[in-house]
Amino acid sequence: MWGFVVSDAPMTIFWPLSRQQVLDLNGRPRLDLRAQFFDAGTTTPRTVFADAALATPLGQPVVCDASGRFPRVFLSPGLYRERVFSVTAGDLWNDDGLGLPAPEEEPVDPMPQIPANAFAITGDTMWRMDGLIRSGWVRMNGGTIGNAASGASERGDADTADLFSYLFTTFADDLAPVIGGRGASASADFAAGKRITVPSMRGLLQGGLDSMGVGSAGTIQTIASLELTAGSATATVATPDRIVPGMLIFASGVNAGTTVVSLSGTTLTMSGAAAAGSTGTVTARFALFDAERPGSVGGDWLRTIINANLPLNLPDGSATIDPAAISFEKYTTLQTLSFGDGGTGSSASAIWQGATPVTVDPAASALTISISNPGGGRPLPQLPPMRVGTFFMKL
Repeated sequence: MWGFVVSDAPMTIFWPLSRQQVLDLNGRPRLDLRAQFFDAGTTTPRTVFADAALATPLGQPVVCDASGRFPRVFLSPGLYRERVFSVTAGDLWNDDGLGLPAPEEEPVDPMPQIPANAFAITGDTMWRMDGLIRSGWVRMNGGTIGNAASGASERGDADTADLFSYLFTTFADDLAPVIGGRGASASADFAAGKRITVPSMRGLLQGGLDSMGVGSAGTIQTIASLELTAGSATATVATPDRIVPGMLIFASGVNAGTTVVSLSGTTLTMSGAAAAGSTGTVTARFALFDAERPGSVGGDWLRTIINANLPLNLPDGSATIDPAAISFEKYTTLQTLSFGDGGTGSSASAIWQGATPVTVDPAASALTISISNPGGGRPLPQLPPMRVGTFFMKL
């Protein structure tokens, strides 16, 4: 869509008969001439002026002077009709469509006014597939920024003041440390020549907060009910799925930094005891890092598989052979048989006597066989395909 602009300079038509005489058939000036002006194609009088600035209107009809000359006459742009007549002889002419059409408005660049938030603002991040430095931005390489006298490693200049303030007020010192410690305000620290650290994106992928202000998505953390007992490191989790040892536990009554040590069924062992007065059921978040804190870093591209990550039907490093107990009878007396004299010796059916029940359980001597994997125990690569470049943050 095109817009238009009209020049502020006045544009006028200088009437051609200004300062001119109209002669009769005998070559003598006519002394009783009059002139009238109208909008083109109408009988609507058109205002005419005595000056080019169109500031001093002339009365109509315009009258010639004693020598038959008309005064200077100026008209505004556009077509007009003029009638010139003699008081004694009547109309000399009545012409329409004179002058010049009004100038067309000139087309101009159609670009509208662009709102300030259409541009990158302080703290915005950008990725480029090169390693160059970009004007107005700093690399997110864990370097520092500050004023020109600060000795900052990434950029020391007055133009870093806005980003210094943004990092100071938005992130805690563990995410954006101020070298030498944080003072009373960002402006005071900046003026004092302190340096603040730009968060590093070296070797990291971008990710989305699991909440973003609308509740957990449950994609990079697990949400589950956790039943605590004050002073105890043992708790019961309602749903053990997607919970593994090493995960951090974020819940009311659980101290910061507490992790999952082990999980058997729904019984969970924590690295620290539940706080005093915390007995009861709470909603807990289980994650490898705080997935709801802006700027948090977590994950690792190498991870060693532990026994808890293996299926339930696999051994944990050894196999034990444990046969069942065996029960039998033990005879302690051997009878003597007499043959040939028809004597009184024992019959052959009772040659063994003194039977005693015996049970043998070989469990005490069970055989344990070690299962080993020479060269094993190495980390498992977990790195997804990626293309690397440079992350920047707007000053």
